Amino acid sequence: MTGGAGAAMRVADEWKKRLYQLVEVHLPPALALYRRIHARPELSGEETATAALAAERLAAAGFEVAAGLGGHGVAGRLRNGTGPRLLIRGDMDALPVREETGLAYASTVTSCGPDGQALPVMHACGHDLHTVAVLGAAAILAELRATWAGELMVVCQPAEETVGGAKLMIADGLYERFGRPDWGIALHVRPELPTGSVGLRAGILSAGCRSLDVTIRGRGGHGAAPHKAVDPIVLAAQFVLAAQTVVSRETHPAEMVVVSIGSIHGGSKRNVIPESVELKLTIRGYKEAVIAAADAALRRHARGLASAAGLDENEMPVFHPAEPPFRPVVNDEPLTQTLSALFTDLLGAERVVRQEPSTGSEDFGDFSPAGAELPLCMFHLGCTAPERLARVETGEEKLGLLHTPRFAPDAEPT
Repeated sequence: MTGGAGAAMRVADEWKKRLYQLVEVHLPPALALYRRIHARPELSGEETATAALAAERLAAAGFEVAAGLGGHGVAGRLRNGTGPRLLIRGDMDALPVREETGLAYASTVTSCGPDGQALPVMHACGHDLHTVAVLGAAAILAELRATWAGELMVVCQPAEETVGGAKLMIADGLYERFGRPDWGIALHVRPELPTGSVGLRAGILSAGCRSLDVTIRGRGGHGAAPHKAVDPIVLAAQFVLAAQTVVSRETHPAEMVVVSIGSIHGGSKRNVIPESVELKLTIRGYKEAVIAAADAALRRHARGLASAAGLDENEMPVFHPAEPPFRPVVNDEPLTQTLSALFTDLLGAERVVRQEPSTGSEDFGDFSPAGAELPLCMFHLGCTAPERLARVETGEEKLGLLHTPRFAPDAEPT
């Protein structure tokens, strides 16, 4: 081994030793912050208290802070000489789920729904952990600034679950204010992976998604005289079946597309044929062109069924985008390889898992806008203790998955 190589290894070993020391120092306050945020979750667009905590922690670490980006978004910039600009993103919003974990710090929070009803609120997707992780990374990297040069941009994003908070922050001038990053990275917890491990892959990581509300219209009438009406419930049933042929008969078998109709409502009385039926659906795919083709096919089927039923042009089905569309998350290969090598060095090769693409969706890809793309990488962080996964394997315990009332990550080892 040459002297230069040996010196570089000693520097790397000292850096890792210092990193581990700082993690031990920052872990207790990070756990306290995690439990605080977990116990007080806030729905998409309502992240006032969480955003205030994020801004306070970033300012304390020496970051220049901007708040109120795209609603309650917070961004911090730490300048440290000349070098590349790295974006690290964590999301903050919770879900309308009633927590059933039994944790001492479980949420009992409720929020007011769109119809005035009380909604239980829970961090059922791990965004509390994401927020604390990126804030902890910000504090540690601030203390390690003698070992790197460039700019660090830490983003605490609102409204990932509903209205596309990433797009809102970009539209509100995030990059104009802090500059366009050279790279962007993000994490997402994964309960199927053991704590102390990470999962990642180059290329497609998660699907793009369009969320649509569909109104199938008809002509109401008496249930005893269906021949004098055009029954939108029958049309809606035909549309539900036709929608599945978009996947099985109109999409190339090598392409991935999923059409899921999660809600269907129509009518109020058993002997009344209603005027319309409301459906809520999602279209997911790994390619935006495939998603767009499925969207067009669904509209064509809906119109065709309405025309076959004798409806006029002003009675055709109506499609409304319910939420902003999410782009697929595509991990940049060189950046993914760099992170994989770093995780292998820090954790060991046995704790770095190659992931398969997910049909779930999220808006991290929107930090790389179409036409102005930048290299991104999202990795998955194991959040279930190995002994718990062993009990799940033997059937002694049921694993709480994401978006369920029993999702309970093991925060300290994570």
